[in-house]
Amino acid sequence: MSFINMENIEKSFNDTLVLKDVSLHMDKGEVVSIIGPSGSGKSTFLRCLCHLETIDKGNIYIEDEYLAKNDPATGKAVYVDADAANKFCLRMGMVFQSFNLFPHMTVIDNILIAPTLVQKRPKAEVLPEAETLLKRVGLWEKRDQYPSSLSGGQKQRVAIARALAMNPSIMLFDEPTSALDPELTGEVLRAIKELADENMTMIIVTHEMAFAREVSNRVIFMADGIIQEEGTPEQIFGNPQNKRTQAFLESML
Repeated sequence: MSFINMENIEKSFNDTLVLKDVSLHMDKGEVVSIIGPSGSGKSTFLRCLCHLETIDKGNIYIEDEYLAKNDPATGKAVYVDADAANKFCLRMGMVFQSFNLFPHMTVIDNILIAPTLVQKRPKAEVLPEAETLLKRVGLWEKRDQYPSSLSGGQKQRVAIARALAMNPSIMLFDEPTSALDPELTGEVLRAIKELADENMTMIIVTHEMAFAREVSNRVIFMADGIIQEEGTPEQIFGNPQNKRTQAFLESML
């Protein structure tokens, strides 16, 4: 079995089917970028993996643990209980496009809160790790500042450090640079690239085509709630076979 298995996922909002029998299988250490037009289901698919959205049908596994699996009798997905779901989700770190930092907390406290509150670890134990993460994303000198004093790129790097503080085995990025000015995008992408170089398992929903081409082992093109095409970056960007893929990439030039 692959490290991540999302099989035959269906998801509706009211009467609108937004994911139509979508599947993804990933190996440990693989980096997959998901590209496609707005409204194609990319972010919803990502949010279903980390249980921010629930699926209607399908199976979601990480190795031998499952979050949801299809009940043959009803044809509907059945979820594990709340404790098991929480344990499942703690294996993932999520970085959103809007940063979601706590404005009333300093940078270092934003990183400390989840390991101390959720994992019940003592602050003295977590603090050296948090400081190391801040150095890793190049923000050690900002440790005692508040988010309001940071640039968008700096806020997103703090958000990455905060997600890493939980020691996740998978990192999920939902358009991490879409809220940033172009000149600030590069610093965030460098931080993500360093994670890829360290073999972190990652799924990245992005509109940064050059970055997806550089950092990914595999690229998925989604449109209309389905995976239209997937392959290596060379295949998708160099020789796309699907007409929707071709038209989308031409529109991004």
